[in-house]
Amino acid sequence: MNYIAPSFTLFSTLILLLSVKPTLSICAKNNDKSWRTIATFLLFLIFGSVTYTILLLFSPFSLLELFIAPIFVIGSLFTLFVTHLSLKSINQYQIMAINERFNAQHDTLTGLKNRQFMWQHIKLKTLSKQKFALMLIDLDNFKQVNDAFGHLAGDALLKAMATRIQAIFKKKHTINNSVELIRLGGDEFAIILDYTKKNEVTDCIQLLQNILKKPFFIRGTMVHIQMSIGIACYPEHSCSITELIKSADAAMYKAKKQASGFCFYSIDYERSSIQHIQLNDKIRNALAKNEFSLHYQPIFENDGRTVYSLEALIRWQQQDGSYISPSLFIPVAEKAGLISSITQWVIHAAFTQLEIWQDSGHYRHIQINLSACDLQNDGIVDYLKEQLDTFNINPNQVILEITESAMIADITLAKNALRKLYALGITLSVDDFGSGYTSLTMLSDMPIKQIKIDAQYVIEMSRKNNNFAIISSIAFLANSIGAKVVIEGIENQKVLTKVSTLETALLQGHFLSHPMKAEQLEPMFSSTIKIMSLQP
Repeated sequence: MNYIAPSFTLFSTLILLLSVKPTLSICAKNNDKSWRTIATFLLFLIFGSVTYTILLLFSPFSLLELFIAPIFVIGSLFTLFVTHLSLKSINQYQIMAINERFNAQHDTLTGLKNRQFMWQHIKLKTLSKQKFALMLIDLDNFKQVNDAFGHLAGDALLKAMATRIQAIFKKKHTINNSVELIRLGGDEFAIILDYTKKNEVTDCIQLLQNILKKPFFIRGTMVHIQMSIGIACYPEHSCSITELIKSADAAMYKAKKQASGFCFYSIDYERSSIQHIQLNDKIRNALAKNEFSLHYQPIFENDGRTVYSLEALIRWQQQDGSYISPSLFIPVAEKAGLISSITQWVIHAAFTQLEIWQDSGHYRHIQINLSACDLQNDGIVDYLKEQLDTFNINPNQVILEITESAMIADITLAKNALRKLYALGITLSVDDFGSGYTSLTMLSDMPIKQIKIDAQYVIEMSRKNNNFAIISSIAFLANSIGAKVVIEGIENQKVLTKVSTLETALLQGHFLSHPMKAEQLEPMFSSTIKIMSLQP
């Protein structure tokens, strides 16, 4: 019998048999018909190889057969390598595809589901008509943490918070219904909660608030986090995914103003949002068409007659003669990123009027209000310098008012911005002092040369006996750090008589003078008002 050639073909058959398992695995993983065809060919090849081996055993020895047999082995090895490498490549591709799908629906920082998952999850729930609540969450004081400790510490805080909430959600008996925690980006999160009764939603919110009562520790410092939660329910508030998200977002911004920290959507919020959008467009048009104007309210010396300075107050008159209050359009302008343009308009208009008064021989101090957004805008310093040069105005004539809340929002940023403004020679004033948590000690570290006491102290002085003592103390301490004090909110003779006893205080209020147009001030300049020197 011939054993040499059959031994080669038998070996090639065994190799082909080793290729069967990876080929079948590929067929199971891949729906491509070509691999099924290859598997069929492989089985026929194995059958042919076995048959050929048997035939060789009973045939006489031949050099040709001895030459052909090793070729069978090489072909079988090639088949084995191809099938194993193909299976390995397919496995790697599937792992990559799984990872890509995971990454596409998960946040890389926290490992939570992401915005794309939220959309798909909500879509599935709306198709199944499942009642659920969408909660949009914003961390109220996260920016301060980032500014104080850096972005790496902020990222660590987000991960710690996500881990803490997830751990509570996974515990039995805490949330009985299906719940998904999602990170949308930055400090914004979302929760999708199935519910049958509204109290299940409020119970979940209460659980979230309790979770965050426990502080986090960043570099040894204890940090408390607060959140604002806006809730929109399907199908109660909307059946559209886009509208549902918009509704929850509107409720979240409303929640920021509520003590509870959360708010369910109401149709009134949508009307308010539409009005904001319309007002936003009107503000842009007003800037383009120069529809704003300035009124000036005098700030008097202690005698109540001599004008120390004039506060420039923006006004927006409509075609019907009515005015839109700055308390309505300024917050909208801040959110729309238009406040810097408005501030620049006010500075230009005030300096234009100041130049007119100077040419007439009336040298005035002018007080202009800055917002928190203006402090964050490096361009404000350059713009002021440019305008001072253009109108040839002495910087000592200009007093910039910054609210106390704007300064405490970011103390470090405020200090840097105020020092740059002070370097121009401009006088700086803190407005609404006493409405927040700023101390005179804190102000002593800033170049503040004027303090305007919050008008609420003066308005409530008649029914709160200790208010005058507070005002007197602030005036005394302010003078001790070299700052002038302005008492605003004087509305009657009784209050005027009392605050006039503070000899170093400046006075402002509607009882003394309402805000007026520039031309209405002219008679006052020529009769009862003493011309002030340029020195503050």
